[in-house]
Amino acid sequence: MKLAKYHGLGNEFLIALLSGLPENASSLAVTACDSLSGPGADGLIIGLPSDENIIDVQMVLFNADGTSAEISGNGLRCLAHHVHMNNNQNEIITILTEAGIREARIEQAEADELTIKAGMGIPTLGLDLSSYDLDEKIGGAAISAGYVDVGNPHIVIQFDSTEFIDIGILGSSVEKSCSEEGINVHVIEIISRSAIKMLTWERGVGITKACGTGAVASACKALSWGLVNQQIEVIMPGGDAQVTIEDNEVYLMGKSKFIKEYEVDIGV
Repeated sequence: MKLAKYHGLGNEFLIALLSGLPENASSLAVTACDSLSGPGADGLIIGLPSDENIIDVQMVLFNADGTSAEISGNGLRCLAHHVHMNNNQNEIITILTEAGIREARIEQAEADELTIKAGMGIPTLGLDLSSYDLDEKIGGAAISAGYVDVGNPHIVIQFDSTEFIDIGILGSSVEKSCSEEGINVHVIEIISRSAIKMLTWERGVGITKACGTGAVASACKALSWGLVNQQIEVIMPGGDAQVTIEDNEVYLMGKSKFIKEYEVDIGV
């Protein structure tokens, strides 16, 4: 089976367009996403056909540990890139995810790199942590923290600065203390009314260079706290993404890049 590797702001995905889901898709994800046994990536995306004419592709996403995920903002853009380059030259790619239908628009194309703007729906803002929980579950240096659902679960934590935060240690600890099912953990620093910095610990993966749904969650939570405007640049170790918050849709725009194609044995 051929797997194409892409990255969205350093967030790496292996992608295959298949007629059906392999029975061992979860174990395939573990093997393929491990750089010792496969190409290595943060997740595996299987693109499947849909019975609905309005849907270009159905997205099935597995984390590097083999667990399934509802949606990924960077993964969504990488899948749209792959579909666009392989069998659909339309500017708009309609994708069915477990979080609902999403549209990805090709804004700019340059060789193996595309700039893609994806509709991310309307996130649901969850509760903020109380002062007691903030201190108990995160630590006294945190200014505020709260939950956001972008079709997948997130907790956003604000600090004065992200410079000295070990996201590996903090993310793992916060995930265990704040969710039994697993949750994506993001640490943010407010740069200005139009820019924030973000570090990410992803459930089922660990530290990642970027997170598209996390960028959306962080921007929306920061807006709810009155800290930013409705157009926000989210600065991540892997690169920058732009989040635009409107009344009926939140948009995520950033780059995706084709890296390489691999031939792998799916073992069935």
